[in-house]
Amino acid sequence: VELQGPTIIITLLLVVVVVVVVLKVTAYHVKCSVVSRYAVTTVQSSVWNQLPVIKEAAFEVDLYLQYVKERATARKIYDAAKKQGKTAGLVATKSRETEKFRVAVSVPSGALTSFSLTYEELLPRRLGHYQISLGLRPGQLVQNLTLDVSILERTGISFIKVLPLRTSRLLSNITEGKICPTLQQQSSISSKGLDADFIIQYDVDLRDPMGDIQVYDGYFVHYFAPRGLPVVPKDVIFVIDVSGSMIGTKIKQTKQAMCTILGDLREGDHFNIITFSDKVHTWKKGRTVRATRQNVQDAKDYVKMIIAEGWTNINAALLSAAQLINPPSSGSSINLSSRRVPLIIFLTDGEATIGVTAGDTILNNAKKTLGAASLFGLAFGDDADFLLLKRLALDNRGVARMVYEDADAALQLKGFYDEVASPLLSDIQLSYLDDQAFDITRSVFPNYFQGSELVVAGRVKPGVKDLKVSMSATDSKQRVKLENDVLISHEKPNGSEDSADCSDGLEGISSFVHRLWAYFTIKELLLAKLNSTDPAAQRLLAEKATNLSLKYNFVTPVTSLVVVKPDVDVAAQTQTTAKPSTTATTATTATASIKIPASGVAKNKKKKKRGGGGGKHNISSFSSSL
Repeated sequence: VELQGPTIIITLLLVVVVVVVVLKVTAYHVKCSVVSRYAVTTVQSSVWNQLPVIKEAAFEVDLYLQYVKERATARKIYDAAKKQGKTAGLVATKSRETEKFRVAVSVPSGALTSFSLTYEELLPRRLGHYQISLGLRPGQLVQNLTLDVSILERTGISFIKVLPLRTSRLLSNITEGKICPTLQQQSSISSKGLDADFIIQYDVDLRDPMGDIQVYDGYFVHYFAPRGLPVVPKDVIFVIDVSGSMIGTKIKQTKQAMCTILGDLREGDHFNIITFSDKVHTWKKGRTVRATRQNVQDAKDYVKMIIAEGWTNINAALLSAAQLINPPSSGSSINLSSRRVPLIIFLTDGEATIGVTAGDTILNNAKKTLGAASLFGLAFGDDADFLLLKRLALDNRGVARMVYEDADAALQLKGFYDEVASPLLSDIQLSYLDDQAFDITRSVFPNYFQGSELVVAGRVKPGVKDLKVSMSATDSKQRVKLENDVLISHEKPNGSEDSADCSDGLEGISSFVHRLWAYFTIKELLLAKLNSTDPAAQRLLAEKATNLSLKYNFVTPVTSLVVVKPDVDVAAQTQTTAKPSTTATTATTATASIKIPASGVAKNKKKKKRGGGGGKHNISSFSSSL
């Protein structure tokens, strides 16, 4: 109240409080079963609409009838269902690290609705372990919240570790901790409920240098990850974008990561540094230098002085790297036993803006000049030309990876380098006799790095009793070759070819192999399409990938998952016993629950191998009530 002369002015402050009432989650259960690196995870949620009106909510779940259709067809089904007022969702993949399947549904007043999402993934081996990350995100405090994990590895488990509950996707150096899962601890983390990842790391015992070969129902998978090999020295060129767009946090994080990486180089390694913007600067002209203590310190001092400015000349930077890796005077007289593994770590946060900017020309120039070098492309942030880096890596024996613009970018850079820092073998060829196996996925690899794993899948011809497998590769001294026979058992499975489920105990041990083969085949078709410039070939490859994706109900770049609630009368007349599944563009799938009995197995011994179901199984399990 304010008095101004004879007039009294009254000012009213209106405070509007908006209360958002959410649906109540009455139960939330996460169950994960891992069989031979193949993880099947089911998330179940029960939701009650306590409001007097229909309430729409979003769930990361599978529901009702599911149709995995070609992407354009899926959009039409989705749009038509929405026009008819049906509950529908178009499911795709997104998020920084994991694939999320999200759908919005309308829940009637007073209804108790249960949802279930099952997804599958092949766990990759990185830095000497496999990692299971299970999201616990019910969206609120839940009284009945449980987590169950079981792991079965035929060759045994060498170690297992449960990390602290991670409430951020950012990386950290924390390696130990434990969870005391209670309702009170949910509240202590957040009054809005858990929004965290439960993470388990483990590794397997694998003493056979040929790896673990499993054959089931006419399909085989070969896990190749020999231990105890000496590290091969490397020639590594760090090519760093220092254009104007790197100014600020990105160049600071890059310098931080580079100083740590340089300190981790071994004395037997050789290295050099190239920085580029519109101009290209090479730290040591014309050659790589040995990673002595003095050279490493000089390189760190050089990195600290880097300034970001200018445009982005990707082509010139690649050509400069090629001159260091393959100097004109080197010829081909270097003894095989003294050769170092050539690697290029190429980091950029943008597109080519000066010099040669046409992607196809850059690709052709790199392919002609880089020779046997493996190029690893790091796309720093969303503005980087990730497609170009993927094609460059595909053409030049490497891989491309995203580096996210977060506080942990330096750890991301260092983590990727650690994966390729220790080459053990190069030019690896895994062979399976032509008259015994067919439809084999990629079996020739440029490098095998310490802590990683190479995986090959294929099909075995009917009647084959012994699968003959051989491996040839170059180690630190010479070309080596190994051979093995795998004795195949021919028990017949009782399940469907196109669906897998490990949610009922561990009975789905056989079915993951043919799904794994399908996943790798689709992935290779899509990579071939990406690398092709012929429109007709691209269409043919896309058609093959689409057909295989639809057969196995995989969500890929050429398919999509649409979820439509059936009409009540139709649902009453139709008993749905088998629901199709989906897979993300990584090794992740989603599927409804179908029971598939274990099928025929292959058993392993040394020389004459019998592997699969007859040996000792190593099972670890976790059960937590949160």
